[in-house]
Amino acid sequence: MPAISAHRRDEAGLTGLGEAAASGAEYVEIDIRRTGDGRLVVHHDPEVGGRRLSRLSYERVQELAVRPVPLVADAMKIIAGRAKGHLDLKERGCEHETVALAMEAFGAEDFVVTTREVTSLMEIKKSFPGTRTALSVGRNLWERGAAHDFAPLRLIRRAGADMVALNHRLARVGVLRQCGRAGIPAMIWTVNAEPVMRRFLGDPRVAVLVTDHPGLALRMREGEGPEGTRAARPG
Repeated sequence: MPAISAHRRDEAGLTGLGEAAASGAEYVEIDIRRTGDGRLVVHHDPEVGGRRLSRLSYERVQELAVRPVPLVADAMKIIAGRAKGHLDLKERGCEHETVALAMEAFGAEDFVVTTREVTSLMEIKKSFPGTRTALSVGRNLWERGAAHDFAPLRLIRRAGADMVALNHRLARVGVLRQCGRAGIPAMIWTVNAEPVMRRFLGDPRVAVLVTDHPGLALRMREGEGPEGTRAARPG
């Protein structure tokens, strides 16, 4: 059955990261960007406090953020030993340092790198051939390149990716079927609704399910109801 990747948005802060690592999920996802003074940090959006994160020092980022913004190396230490790393690169230029840190924190086998940037995955595969990677597919319709998301096999192969990281809406309109026929395992993000969660937990084409609610996903995967009661199984 699919592994579970615990996703936490920035507003959960360091507490949320610790809770995700302790949830029992096989993976914990962190979003990775670089500050203006070169520090790798865990942050989803390109801005903090209305300012571009890439133009701010790490010290200034900490001043503007509502909650502490962890360094990637520190976040990996929180996760390592309790879960595998799901490292989502939000921009170019983070590839080599992220993988080097992950090798040290997790070991070569216990992390996966996801990103929408084909060239980033190509660079990683060139420098770290054994690293598991997934091409993220699922841009907003108004974003450049969104049309390619409905037929992503060429880009997945060009990137040398081991898997595809699919938005759950795209997965339900035939893209998961395409990837499954090509033998490409899928990571499905971000699945929070129980009916959708149940659907993908039972799909053999899904290798990893990414969710904000790892406890619920784990209970459902084990055949239990939302409150931990064992669900009836067909006889």
